[in-house]
Amino acid sequence: MKQIVAILFCFFTLTSFAQEQNFKEFYKSNKDRAEVSLNIPGFVANMFVSNEDTDEFGVFLKKAHNYKVMVFNSDMPSVQRDFKAFAQKNRLKTLVRLKDGKEKVTVYFRETEDRIKEIIVNVYNNGDELVLLGIKTDLTKDELTAMVNESKKNSIASN
Repeated sequence: MKQIVAILFCFFTLTSFAQEQNFKEFYKSNKDRAEVSLNIPGFVANMFVSNEDTDEFGVFLKKAHNYKVMVFNSDMPSVQRDFKAFAQKNRLKTLVRLKDGKEKVTVYFRETEDRIKEIIVNVYNNGDELVLLGIKTDLTKDELTAMVNESKKNSIASN
C-alpha cells in the first residue's frame, strides 16, 4: 500500500511540473535579447484605451490582468524560431493568421478547461522587427466569440 501511495505521489508531482509554460516564462528567458521589454499591469494599460474601444472589448479589458510587450530588432529570426518552438511545445492554439507582404500577424491563445488564460500576438516583419504581446486574461470561449463578432459587426458598419 505504501508503494502505491509513493508511486501515485511521484506521478502527481511529475505531472504537475510538466504543465505547460505560460508566456511569462518565454518573456523571462528572452527579455535580455529584446530591444524593448515591458511588463505592464492591466489596470495601468487599460487607462490608455479610448472609450470607443471599450464598447467592443469591454469584457476583455475588464479581464486582462497583465500585458508583456517585447520588441526585437537584432537576432529576430532566432527569437522567432524560439517562439515558434515555444508555441508548439506548449500547444498554443492559433486564433488568427494574417499576412500582408512581408508582415505576418499570428494570434495564439492558451486555454485551461473552458477558460482562455492567455492571448499572445506575434507580429513579424521578415526584414525589420518582431513584436510579441502577451496578455494574461480569464475569458470564456463565449466571451471571446462575442468580442470577435462585435468587432466584425463594427468593422462592417464602418465600411
